[in-house]
Amino acid sequence: MTERLRILAVDDEPLALRRLRLLLREMSGVELVGEAGGCEEALAAVHHLRPDILLLDIQMRDGTGFDVVENLAADPMPAIIFVSAFDHYGVKAFDASVVDYVLKPIQLERLRVALDKARTRLASADTGNQVDELRAVVEALRAKVREADGPRYETELWIRKNVTGFSRVSVDNIEWVCSEDDYIRVHTAAGSYLMRGSIRNLESRVDPSEFLRIHRRTLVRKSAIREVRSPRLGKVEVLLQSGERLPAGRVYAKKLRQLIGERAS
Repeated sequence: MTERLRILAVDDEPLALRRLRLLLREMSGVELVGEAGGCEEALAAVHHLRPDILLLDIQMRDGTGFDVVENLAADPMPAIIFVSAFDHYGVKAFDASVVDYVLKPIQLERLRVALDKARTRLASADTGNQVDELRAVVEALRAKVREADGPRYETELWIRKNVTGFSRVSVDNIEWVCSEDDYIRVHTAAGSYLMRGSIRNLESRVDPSEFLRIHRRTLVRKSAIREVRSPRLGKVEVLLQSGERLPAGRVYAKKLRQLIGERAS
């Protein structure tokens, strides 16, 4: 291993990769040699780039970070640092294992600690034992996930404010979200925020008991809905507590009627 740590970052969220890029620029002795946006891309990048460290998101659109680890065939095996917004993955197994865990939104000092730990591990234990321990930890984490009482959802979003920083947006403050080409606009009482992504992706990351899709381009917090109206024959619109009027898609009308029935009962 060279003195300068060669790092591959894997995350299916462009904003998360950008944040990692900015943080790593603040550190000495590290080099970001590549980025990947999914499991298959990550495996190919490890094979070609042979990084020292893998900064690996746990949940991605084509699988999980666990899948990546279980399919790694690199020799030597890179050190693994899992990265996720879901804190239920952070179990005590990380404390003394060959892997570490960093919770999103990643803080500079926490990432520095994880990289220092990885550097020490790379320089000490033999590769064979590291690989065996790594796979054992991944299996333990999979079991932990299976035992978890239901899915976990994100509680906050970190959205780029400008070229120098990010805004923290609590999911509890989101009233509705709409798509704008390759971006989505997140609306809160305090204002709106534009972030790269899709309605479908965000819908999978927030609690479905709290949010309702009313249109292929619109996601709404249920508690933000004041009324559901039919101003014209065949047309449905949703009136929010804020006074905002949003058109509802015909294919989503059934869920709206179910919501009305639940509130009326």
